[in-house]
Amino acid sequence: MGARTKRTNFNLTELDYEFQYFIKNMSCRAVMRLPYKYRCRMATQVSDCKRIINFFNYFRMMYCSIHIDNKTTEVLFMFLFGFICVAFLWLMSFNIGTYFSPVLKIISIKLHMNEYLAGVTFLAFGNCSPEIIANLMPVRADAPIFTIAVGNTLAIMLLSGGTVCFLRPFRMNGHSTLRDLLFLLLGVEVLRYVMVKEGDVTLGEGIVLFSIYVVYVAINIADVALLRYYIKKLRAELDNLGSLTPPPIREINAKLRKLTSWEEQDDIGIKDTTKYRRSRDTGNHFSNMTSSGYFVTPLPENRPEHIDYETNRNRLHNPENPRNLQLFTEFFQSLNPVDVEAWQLGGWCNRIYLIARCPLVFALQLFIPVVDYEKVKHGWSKLLNCTQIVTNPFVVITLVHSGVSSVYESWYITLDFSVSMWSPCLTVPLAIVIFLHSRTDVPPCYHHLFIILTFFSSMVTLWIAVTELEVLSEIVGIVFNLSESFMSVTFGAVSNATPDIIANYQLAMQGYGRMAFAAIIGGPVFAILISMSLAFMFNHRVRELGADSWVYGDLGDNCYLFLVITIVTTVWWSVTFNFHARRSAGVFLWLVYLQFLLYAVCVEWDLVHEFARDQYFKPI
Repeated sequence: MGARTKRTNFNLTELDYEFQYFIKNMSCRAVMRLPYKYRCRMATQVSDCKRIINFFNYFRMMYCSIHIDNKTTEVLFMFLFGFICVAFLWLMSFNIGTYFSPVLKIISIKLHMNEYLAGVTFLAFGNCSPEIIANLMPVRADAPIFTIAVGNTLAIMLLSGGTVCFLRPFRMNGHSTLRDLLFLLLGVEVLRYVMVKEGDVTLGEGIVLFSIYVVYVAINIADVALLRYYIKKLRAELDNLGSLTPPPIREINAKLRKLTSWEEQDDIGIKDTTKYRRSRDTGNHFSNMTSSGYFVTPLPENRPEHIDYETNRNRLHNPENPRNLQLFTEFFQSLNPVDVEAWQLGGWCNRIYLIARCPLVFALQLFIPVVDYEKVKHGWSKLLNCTQIVTNPFVVITLVHSGVSSVYESWYITLDFSVSMWSPCLTVPLAIVIFLHSRTDVPPCYHHLFIILTFFSSMVTLWIAVTELEVLSEIVGIVFNLSESFMSVTFGAVSNATPDIIANYQLAMQGYGRMAFAAIIGGPVFAILISMSLAFMFNHRVRELGADSWVYGDLGDNCYLFLVITIVTTVWWSVTFNFHARRSAGVFLWLVYLQFLLYAVCVEWDLVHEFARDQYFKPI
């Protein structure tokens, strides 16, 4: 054995060791310069290519399984990947709109939050949590995460903010908006100082960023507490003024107007969105919004009436009904992936869209329970929900465990059932007990606990979608020889902001304009402070000496300067318009983002120099 080992070591030359070192440190971009017949072997051996995978190894699929051997086929596959990105974007938006947002509304009501506080906390967390997860994944171990975080912030504020202001002008919370914009500016400046100062990033600096966000949330909570204190105080004053003879009418009217304004700020009910849904399903929604003109700010619409969600819960309940009345009919109706109302109201294009999305909708409906106060029985379906008690933990544990294990026998991940196979031992008896105890015509008193299943399954779905988007966008950039920073601040930022745009747009159209705009500002605060601080804490490579150069990225200064311009100009037009979001403000935000993209394209094509200074290396 010793002789054999010695002979093996003797046969390895310096060239062999140099090649192994080369493979270990080779960039995946260099693989794209090789002839196609060598790409399969190199894509499976180069460490950098092994990093750009999640549930699917796209390089192995392209060059080993399908054996792409020419540029035309490769480009066609990039268009296919673009279509897959659209599917993942739709999956994220559907998940947020159908499962995640209703849960966040219910949690906000249960915790007695107002609309603005819910926007800067739970909705901001829901919108930006995929970004936090992506920053901790291997695909971003060496990525310019400062550029990514600030680029995503720009996309959210300019695209999502512009969309909300253009489509549904509303009255903003003046002092809250101004305070949160200043907090965002503080967070960006502290983060940039941490990145550009001499030396490496420390764990303590990550904790400082995290602490700033804690202070930010605490101030928002204190603001709500003070608002409610002064509402009670103002009501007491009105009672005292009403008891006077003669009552001071002018003073009472002034205080009533102030009380009404404060109560609107403290309001967060479940609003009736029937009108919005029907207008959307018939395809007349955009024409209705722009009937007064594309650039004419319409008069503010009346706030939608609140839904009595207790009435929704008990609407079909009758104690004389059998406990399992229409059990299977309800089950199959709940599993129907086609929205019946949208099908009846929509045209042919909308019906084709409803049919095309059926497979993905059906897959989500199988294991994610619906808990929505707007729906009859709050979305309760006895047989389906009892089966989801079993399927939901099994699917979630399998996906998370497989993602962490990352075992690949082919171009797709190998599902690991070694842990999830034991979950039915607990969930099946629980499902049987709930089935025997519950009724079909009314949800049980513990139905709101299904929020836990909905929350975690939605988070896992968002995690998979956002990571696959990250991987696909990086592969497209590598194939077309586009820099990682450029892809991050353009295609990556827009794709990451698209679910936020859809979620905030839907909330604004449903009458939650303050919540949507709060999330548009609170989300970037969350992304800048929390996602970066967690990356500093748990990504040890970020804290290495000299890591600031690649963490900051080539377009870091461009993103930073445009974000400062965005914050300052948003404060300017907010104060100028007396905190009324107008369509002209939305158009202005879009134009700022268009200018940012123009700079990014010119930098990528070497037409202009980025704002950053050229790196200087001291001679050895």
